[in-house]
Amino acid sequence: MVGRFLLKVFFTARVSSVSIPDVILSIGPGASKGLYGVMLRLLSLCLIMLMTSGCTRSSGYRQSPELTLEKLNPQVSLGHVEIDDQGELISFDQLKRVTAKIKEESSEPILLVVFIHGWNYNASDKWVTGNGNITDFRKLLMEMSDASGKKTMGVFVSWRGRSLATFPVGVDYFHRHAAARRVGGVGGTEILHEIGAAARGANSRNRIIMLGHSLGGAILESAMAESMAAKVAMDTARGIELRRKDFPADLMVTINSAESAIYARQLLSTFKNRGITSIEGGPLLISLTGKQDFVTGLLSPMGNLLGRWVPGLNFFNTGVAGMYRKDPANDKLRGSQGAAHRSTVGHFKPLLSHRYEKVGGQKRALKAIMRDNKTPARGDGFLVHGENETYLFTRPEKPFYNDTPYWIVPIPGSFIKNHDDHWNHSFIGLMTAMMSMAK
Repeated sequence: MVGRFLLKVFFTARVSSVSIPDVILSIGPGASKGLYGVMLRLLSLCLIMLMTSGCTRSSGYRQSPELTLEKLNPQVSLGHVEIDDQGELISFDQLKRVTAKIKEESSEPILLVVFIHGWNYNASDKWVTGNGNITDFRKLLMEMSDASGKKTMGVFVSWRGRSLATFPVGVDYFHRHAAARRVGGVGGTEILHEIGAAARGANSRNRIIMLGHSLGGAILESAMAESMAAKVAMDTARGIELRRKDFPADLMVTINSAESAIYARQLLSTFKNRGITSIEGGPLLISLTGKQDFVTGLLSPMGNLLGRWVPGLNFFNTGVAGMYRKDPANDKLRGSQGAAHRSTVGHFKPLLSHRYEKVGGQKRALKAIMRDNKTPARGDGFLVHGENETYLFTRPEKPFYNDTPYWIVPIPGSFIKNHDDHWNHSFIGLMTAMMSMAK
């Protein structure tokens, strides 16, 4: 019956001028009444959209030299590097063009901002096929350069965060999550380390910040965590002091990361086991999550649970297999492995390194926000001025687990209102404060 129903909808829509909704409503009284009719209509609409939707490109959008590099204004440049669906660099030549541009722009010190987008985006210029972050990133670079008066360059690291064009958001969660894991492997590690090395080698006064949003945050954490853990283990075993310039960036920041807290828990253990509480007095990696972020607070944890307990929904097995490891002596403070897997990093309370409280309010323009956030340190905490409010971030009450260079910080709703609200001026002020503590 369902097959005949779909054939009727499909062929009627092709040979007549009747709209698809009209066809669905006219199928028959049995299909138009009650819950059965509603479910049948929804199913048919989804299948029709699937048949009429196209796939986004797996070969990238900006492989030509003229599309790889952009000059936004005399002080601001933008480069693009693309990774394919299997986590491999699409073109080494594209990466070399970007690193050559970094060296060219570094005749004077630059602020280099590397951004990795999240789920449902890519490097397309069209919204329907994945644009959304590029436009905002261009604006961010120009605003930061204008407010600071500094030469700025951005690198937009893109991957196939959106697999289907014109299709509802949400249907490709599990295989995009699996793709993000692949991107955060060898390909992502190679790209981020070469970009950072090019900037450091071109001018020792360059400042480098790497940002990853949502599943892009998972990519950034994955690409950096293993190399970071290896560096920490090797240098401490040799008795060598860790230095910020030995890492690809002065600061790495994940924003509303959609990654499970289990990975952060493992990296924190790397630092904790070796007694490392800071890198040259400040953080090296920071996870920032809005307290009002519904996606990482509820939807991503639901996805983790479904992926583990309903294997039919998760063909790529992004969940943890087997039994959860238990460590009663330490789990009271750092949380259990099972609980860490179920939660995203920014919503897992045992790993939080800071808490916040509102301490004032004053309307500020962007230049004033960036100026006032250049000296944020307040004892073992920090002060951040936003567009309308000021917050003091302090350590949790003792005992707390996370006293490492990997800060995991909850952010008030006035700074990040929702999952994608990371382009506002208050958030730029927060980034300014973070960079000021990572000198």
